[in-house]
Amino acid sequence: MEFVDEYIDHFVAWDVLAYFHENQEALEKPSGIALEVGRQVDVVTPILKSLVEKGVLAVEIDTAVETEEFTYRYIARAEFRDKMEEFLSATRDRTNRLAIVGIVLQKEARRL
Repeated sequence: MEFVDEYIDHFVAWDVLAYFHENQEALEKPSGIALEVGRQVDVVTPILKSLVEKGVLAVEIDTAVETEEFTYRYIARAEFRDKMEEFLSATRDRTNRLAIVGIVLQKEARRL
């Protein structure tokens, strides 16, 4: 649960991390990531920034276009990738998944 405490503080973070872990070569703009995970761009963007700060994602700025566009890619170290794989495996078990959902719900409730 230490992994959940550190990285899964929103359900959106869960979705974004799962997306990048399952698509490790993805190089995607926030709008594309939002579409892939079924969320709004304005909800996904702060999560992306947080994951960059935590060293899980890298951001690149395309200055060739009139408005700067950001693209994100997965740069997590092997240790993180192993923990992410363990997390995703744990979520396949109903009891574990419910425990994780409970933790995330508590975190989200504290922010309200």
